[in-house]
Amino acid sequence: MLISFSVSNFRSFGEEVTLDMIASPKLTDHTDHLIQIDKADKHVVRTAMLYGPNAAGKSNLIKAMDYAQTLICTGSQSHHAGPEPFRFDRSTAAKPSSFEFRFMVGDEIFTYGFDVGRRGIVAEWLSALRGTREKDIFVRDEKGQTVVGDAPKSFFSNDAEMQHTLSVLSQLPIRPTQLFLSRANSLPEESLGATLRGVIEWLTEDLIILEAEARSCDMLERLYSDTPFKKFAESFLCNVDTGICELQFHEQSRDCRDHEREIFQSFGDDGYMPYYRYGCSGDMDERIDPDDPTKVITRQLMSLHRGNEGDVRFMLPFGEESDGTQQLLHYLPYLNPQQGRSRVVVIDELDRSLHPKLCWELVEFFSTSCPGVRRQMVVTTHEAHLLDQELLRRDEYWMVEKDKTGQSRLTPLTDFKIRKDLNLRKGYLQGRFDALPIIGDISSLAEWLGCTRDGTKDAQETPIA
Repeated sequence: MLISFSVSNFRSFGEEVTLDMIASPKLTDHTDHLIQIDKADKHVVRTAMLYGPNAAGKSNLIKAMDYAQTLICTGSQSHHAGPEPFRFDRSTAAKPSSFEFRFMVGDEIFTYGFDVGRRGIVAEWLSALRGTREKDIFVRDEKGQTVVGDAPKSFFSNDAEMQHTLSVLSQLPIRPTQLFLSRANSLPEESLGATLRGVIEWLTEDLIILEAEARSCDMLERLYSDTPFKKFAESFLCNVDTGICELQFHEQSRDCRDHEREIFQSFGDDGYMPYYRYGCSGDMDERIDPDDPTKVITRQLMSLHRGNEGDVRFMLPFGEESDGTQQLLHYLPYLNPQQGRSRVVVIDELDRSLHPKLCWELVEFFSTSCPGVRRQMVVTTHEAHLLDQELLRRDEYWMVEKDKTGQSRLTPLTDFKIRKDLNLRKGYLQGRFDALPIIGDISSLAEWLGCTRDGTKDAQETPIA
């Protein structure tokens, strides 16, 4: 469960900004949107919806989360591009970029963050919070020296595996470009201990970041193997008027080419190769036939539609469905989490290819359908239709805009004086909450088109082929 995320000196963010999921104690509406923090007299909200003009920095906040997570997962800065410091200030180029997550695993609150510069990791820290006491689990400095803090023994005295692992790893040299937590992540799970394993799982698996037009990695396999989820997906698609009444798989067998066998086997023992990695639509995958290694099984998702006669069904490759329908299907795994698992889903441009009413239904369903599951959603959008106190609490809305220095700023809607009956959409479009594009007189640009007042181009200036 995400409590807050902070970033500084990254892309359009200069000074530190924080997305804070702590609920305002002054608001009493939508109490089903609140999640209790067990060891504190506070709640977090289920949703954070970010608004702002183009180039305000909304997507950069998502990219900041993605950059931090990627560095944790890949294990080293050398595996992908270095940090991108704020560019509209000459002094920031030599300064590190900073990222920090505060989150909850089980009933424990953790803070994990790091500073990274052009030459590598400058600082890294992991701490645990109980009540008003916050103690370090480990702290790593610019020289790569890591000191184990008091928390492992005072807060987690029963986790001997974590204490041993931290003690050993802190004595070993570490590359300047490698995170200490990533080093721990490379070890067998059983050696990490429950505490450290929970922290790593939250940062690498339970935090799901979907940039614009992203696709779910395990969609086909889950539809294929999880019957309850398949029925849920079919029912959802049917009820939102996509025209789809059923989903099916069409399988074919073909000869395996020599070079393919090595590629397939590199994906694991089952030889699955998801097509989306090669730029395809994500409705098909292939694997080596386990009963005949000279053959390849192609599995394609098909959608069934009813014709005018009602009983007659027509089959269509799912990749030929509209962009919005495909995007919707890939959102559904996060509306229906496996085994009620608590996750944080971060979506850039929720409204891309989706109708405003459908976006509303998605947000409302996510907020209210599983009150016992500690799941959250962070989204960016331009869809003003979703700015409504009937849909979300005021502390679930954020405004993003750039100041005079070019830095992106985050402002919660609760910073503005708003009546309970105020039409948020109207107020936003009227500029009451800022975060709107400032548009000049573009009508004067018409002269560049070379058109006369009657809408035709001047004949003397129009060449004849």
